Amino acid sequence: MTENSHPGFRIFVLGAGFSRPAGLPIASELYPLVFQYIKRQYGEDTNFSRDVNEYLNYCSACGYTGQSKENLNLEQFMSYLDIEHFLRFRGSDTWSQEGNESQLMVRKAIGYVIHDRTPSPDDIPEVYLNFAESLSIHDSVLTFNYDLVLENALEKVGKPFRRYPNRFKSINKHGGILDTDTEEVVLLKLHGSLDWFDDRHYLDIKNSLIRESNSEPNTNLLFNNSGYYGLYPLVDGILPEDDALKHIFCMRNMNNYYYKTSDFNTPLILSPSYVKFVYAKPILSFWNGLGRSGGYNLGVSVIGFSLPEHDDYIRIALYKMFENYSSWWDTPAMGKYKDYVRFVDYRSTLELQDELKNRYSFVDEKYSRFYYDGFDLKAINFLFNQTRTGK
Repeated sequence: MTENSHPGFRIFVLGAGFSRPAGLPIASELYPLVFQYIKRQYGEDTNFSRDVNEYLNYCSACGYTGQSKENLNLEQFMSYLDIEHFLRFRGSDTWSQEGNESQLMVRKAIGYVIHDRTPSPDDIPEVYLNFAESLSIHDSVLTFNYDLVLENALEKVGKPFRRYPNRFKSINKHGGILDTDTEEVVLLKLHGSLDWFDDRHYLDIKNSLIRESNSEPNTNLLFNNSGYYGLYPLVDGILPEDDALKHIFCMRNMNNYYYKTSDFNTPLILSPSYVKFVYAKPILSFWNGLGRSGGYNLGVSVIGFSLPEHDDYIRIALYKMFENYSSWWDTPAMGKYKDYVRFVDYRSTLELQDELKNRYSFVDEKYSRFYYDGFDLKAINFLFNQTRTGK
């Protein structure tokens, strides 16, 4: 691969199609794997099983057909559970602020399935290594995937990166002074990550029990055994006092968690649901300012993200990004013109290609280029080595 001399300042938006070459399932393939994991781990007499039956009764009463206990639409099912929990339909029977039992079971099952199928660092497909090598330290990656494939590739090729928006040199009452000297790829996981855990619920229970018993009980398997699981803060550095990212911890020893524990601690991932954003509070800062992005960037690419019709909050964010991006189109910066908006997706027929274009109809075709053979080695050349050279 040729040396990438681009100054960067590009945005890459990743969906499930980006992780497909690594052998990871897309959303429509998750439910049977989740169902089998929960059945194997907890048996058939669970709240999950009861919630599935209740959901199927609801579907039947509302005229929704074509689903069974072994073959559910996971996104619709999780939307049902998320609405029930967020609006506290169960009243005092609500399990926890993180979700009811079935939601927690599903999130852990999703984490297990993805972790179990993620290739080891020594077996990462070449396409990811090439992608990681091609990224500039001034690029940003926005991903809706939970997996660690890109992180593993970046570490493998020695590319510095962080998984949070800002580094700070100092903190003050207005926020802080940003560290602009540390150069690294910014990788923001907008739907969470299978190795992230939030300690706020743990702290609430712990502090409550301390007040009641004046002792510090063993209330959480993960955070009371942080060494065994290799927990460490997501943010490497200082943060404003009230920043929610202070409560997010990463896990190094994921085999100990996914293969050796069966409790209800769950990774910080927004489950596939039409209303998943109501649980985005811990990582809301990842979305902050996204609607103002694009204007000063030199490239925007979308890889394997088909923009589902129900994800209006993502559509609005991307619409604003692309609208900003089309400005300053004929004015070069750092010796480069803005590149075409590049879409990589697997679309084998004209009908499917037109469907993708219709999903992104708010992007003017004169600013766009499409590659329909999926994320492969040729896609790397399409993304990085065919930049626009003039008006």
